[in-house]
Amino acid sequence: MKTKVKNIKQTFKVRDESITVFSDAEVDTSSGELISNVELDSIAINKAFNEYKLKNGLISSAEIVSFRKKYHLSQRSLAKLLGIGSATVARYEKGSLPTESISNLLQQLINDDESFENFFERNKAKLTDKECDDIRCTLAKSKARNNLIIDVYLTRNKKIEQTVYSGFTNFNLDKFENVVVFFSKHNNNLSKTKLNKLLFYADFYNFQKTSKSLTGASYKHDHFGPVPTDFELLYTQLSDDGVIDMVPFENMHGEKIFSKKEFNSDNFTSSEIQILNEVLKKFSKFNAKEISQYSHQESAFKETKLKENISYEFAFKLK
Repeated sequence: MKTKVKNIKQTFKVRDESITVFSDAEVDTSSGELISNVELDSIAINKAFNEYKLKNGLISSAEIVSFRKKYHLSQRSLAKLLGIGSATVARYEKGSLPTESISNLLQQLINDDESFENFFERNKAKLTDKECDDIRCTLAKSKARNNLIIDVYLTRNKKIEQTVYSGFTNFNLDKFENVVVFFSKHNNNLSKTKLNKLLFYADFYNFQKTSKSLTGASYKHDHFGPVPTDFELLYTQLSDDGVIDMVPFENMHGEKIFSKKEFNSDNFTSSEIQILNEVLKKFSKFNAKEISQYSHQESAFKETKLKENISYEFAFKLK
C-alpha cells in the first residue's frame, strides 16, 4: 500500500460540537482513505482543540504557562492554588480542554492583577512561604511598573489630560493595552506605523460617536501621520509587561508587533467593541504605507504642524 501526506479538511467532535480544521494526514493513494498516523493525528486533534478554545473563549495552553511562569509557580503550586490536581494542570498545558469554570477563573486572574492579588490572599495558606514570597514580589513589581508608566505619561502630558486633546477622558492604560492586543491579534505583520493609525481612528471614531475618546490617549502630528503621544514609551512598557513582542522585520526596517495576551473585553461597551471592529474592517487591506497616506488626507493632519497636538474636534471631519 502506498501512502502520502496530504493537507485535508478534518472534522472532530469536541464536547458534542463539530470542529473542522485543515491539517496534514496520511492517506492511501489508491483509495484516498485515511491511514492512522499517531503524530499527524495528534497535531490535527490539537488544532481542533485550539479552534474550540478560540471559538468558545477558553484559555489557551500558552496563556496558562505564561501566567504560571510570571509568578514563578510550578505546576504543582498552581494546582494547589486552584484547588485541582497537578496532573490536571499538566494536561491543560499540553493542550487538553480546561473546564469552563477554571478557564474563566484563570482568564480573570491573568487579566487583572488586583483580582489575582485578592484570590492569592484568600488561598495563600495552601502554598509554602517561598511560593508566597515569589508571588508577593511579582505583584509588587507589577504594581510599581504600572504606577510608574502612568505617572510618567501623565506628568509628560499633564496639560492634555481630560481636555479636548485627550477626548475629555482620563488615560486608561488597561484599555490602551487591550486595543493594542485587539489590533495585533487581527493583523499579521502589524507594524508600529499601522498600529498608530488604527489607534488614532479607534479613538477619534469613538469621540465622533460619543464625544469621548476610547483610551484617553492624546495624539500628535508626526511624519507618517497621527501617532499616540509617547507611543514608544507605552509600547516599551507593554513589551516589558509581557503583553506584546516587538520583532524587527526581515529587512530590518522597523518592528512588527505580536500580542502575547488575549483581548479582554470586560472594560469595553458593546458600542466600543463595534468601533474596534469597524476600524479593523475599514483598514484590513491597508499596509503601513497605504494607511499612512490615507491619514495624511485627514484634516487632523493637514491642519496641524509637525509635533503639534491634535484636537479631538477633528474627529467630526474624518473621511
